[in-house]
Amino acid sequence: MISIIVAMDDEQLIGKKDSFNGMPWNNKEDLNHFKETTIHKTILMGYTTYKAIGRPLPNRKTIVVSFESFDDDRVEVRTSLEDVIKEYREKDEDLFISGGASIYKQCLPLADQLLISRIPGKHEGETYFPDFDSFGYVLKETKPFQTFDLQIYQRG
Repeated sequence: MISIIVAMDDEQLIGKKDSFNGMPWNNKEDLNHFKETTIHKTILMGYTTYKAIGRPLPNRKTIVVSFESFDDDRVEVRTSLEDVIKEYREKDEDLFISGGASIYKQCLPLADQLLISRIPGKHEGETYFPDFDSFGYVLKETKPFQTFDLQIYQRG
């Protein structure tokens, strides 16, 4: 399954450039949810998101989609987002799209589901998740956590 996994606030804010991890908040419960969901799986992100994190995340295969060439033998660098998604769909293997905004926007018409951690409130930052109303996603379930709600959308 091709899943977009993202945390956003009430206004769909997802990123802040001046933060230590690129996120506008530090929500440990959500980070643990991300870890538990993606551990021993493959995550895909853009170069800017990878730079913000600064390293591959432990116990995950990391694919970085980038048109800039860079050397980091700890990750797999690919230039075609569509090719990666097609490959994982054909292998029937889970792929978690992990940002940033440009990658999310390109993947909205391609993903099977959205896993959205709704962080309450309005935060400061400059990067927003694109509108996804027109892509046929239907809210299937909301799982309450102590510090956020997880919304699971599937393509209708």
